Amino acid sequence: MLVTIATLMGLAMLTLWSPAVYAQSCEFALGFNRLHSAVPAVIGDCTGNAVYNPVTGDALQPTANGLLVWRKASNLLSFTNGVQTWISGPFGIEIRFNGQRFWWEPNPGGMPPVEPPEAGDRCHTAGTSVSVVGSEAAAGNVVATLALTNRLGVPCTFFGYVGAELRDDQENALPTVLVRSGGVFVNEPGPTVVTVPAGGSAQLRLHWTQVPSADEVMCPLSNSLAVILPGEYVALQVTIPIRACSGGRLDVSPVRDAN
Repeated sequence: MLVTIATLMGLAMLTLWSPAVYAQSCEFALGFNRLHSAVPAVIGDCTGNAVYNPVTGDALQPTANGLLVWRKASNLLSFTNGVQTWISGPFGIEIRFNGQRFWWEPNPGGMPPVEPPEAGDRCHTAGTSVSVVGSEAAAGNVVATLALTNRLGVPCTFFGYVGAELRDDQENALPTVLVRSGGVFVNEPGPTVVTVPAGGSAQLRLHWTQVPSADEVMCPLSNSLAVILPGEYVALQVTIPIRACSGGRLDVSPVRDAN
């Protein structure tokens, strides 16, 4: 009888600590649940709940087969098994190796693109970086110049306007009204095709006013700007303090040759 009880207690302990029972103490939620539902066999059961980084706002969740990741800045969901990544993007769920990037992904580490670029292609997110060249302020108005640098080994082209969204220091979106060729740019020429050599840059300008309008007490301060390149899908981030009044109005010029 004692052997039977000991055996039952051992079985109970094995059941208590088995992965299947441990998985029941966690759950997939929100975007992680959607991604898991799409490829459950790839991701496997959860082994813990999602943990959020208080600084970046990113989320991580361990699973039996790897790690789920949500990047707040880009709003991209992905799963990695340590070798490959399944990423939910503008074209559904796509698979690549961890040391690669799709053309539409932000690529601060300079990883090689999945498909090698050809000369004359549109400048893509994965091959471009955004930086602040400088700014000028006068009478409550500010004009800033941004550089779009081609980090690829072949020339690429821009045509048109960027998209942009003001962000606070927690990567939360702030009210933004983007006006193409508005304000101080209203009399400038429209968009033209700009060819950027390997390692070269194109430029664009932003204008905003720091003087509150009649119904504004204080204009919110943005710590960064999310920039979507012409024809692209996912934003790049650039650190720039902007206190844009008139509901967060930004006048933007077309992308121009930097020369």
